[in-house]
Amino acid sequence: MRTLRWLLLISCGVIAACSPSTTLVPTLTLIPATATPIPSPVPSTATLEELPDPRTLFATPTTAPSANNTPQALIEIDPIAAELVGIAQRLVAQELDLPTRRVRFVEAEPYTWTDSSLGCPMPGQTYTGIQINGYRIVVSVGDDEYIFHTDFDRVLPCDPENEQLPIEATPEVTEEATEESTQEATEEA
Repeated sequence: MRTLRWLLLISCGVIAACSPSTTLVPTLTLIPATATPIPSPVPSTATLEELPDPRTLFATPTTAPSANNTPQALIEIDPIAAELVGIAQRLVAQELDLPTRRVRFVEAEPYTWTDSSLGCPMPGQTYTGIQINGYRIVVSVGDDEYIFHTDFDRVLPCDPENEQLPIEATPEVTEEATEESTQEATEEA
């Protein structure tokens, strides 16, 4: 009988220790804050001579890409272009009801548009002639490509049939005035 009482007392003690009325006080240990370096898009050792000249971003693009002129290069150095590419990707993803990660970036080129249509005029519309800096962005889903023309406030889908890229004015080739050409001109007269 005595052992039964002891077992009962011990079991009540164990049950009381595990009952919900028992509150445990959590111990919080605070970890001191440490400085976390934030990576900069520009190397810390870069000098002004090594940084890209922003005026060159809006020159008419060349047709032959160089080693530094990869499609990814512009969005790596230009945060505005990178943001506009992201907007174009989201627009295509929404239209096709796809996740944004399925819309692949193809290229982004800076352009100076010659009117407010941004190089995508709609039939029957009139546009103001003005120089507007922006980009031509191409994204794709599978084999289908989607073209967008932008300024810094708008991202417009552009149908390839309506697309009008600014043409760089080519200088007129003239013959240099040499003694021979001057003599030929006077002899003909």
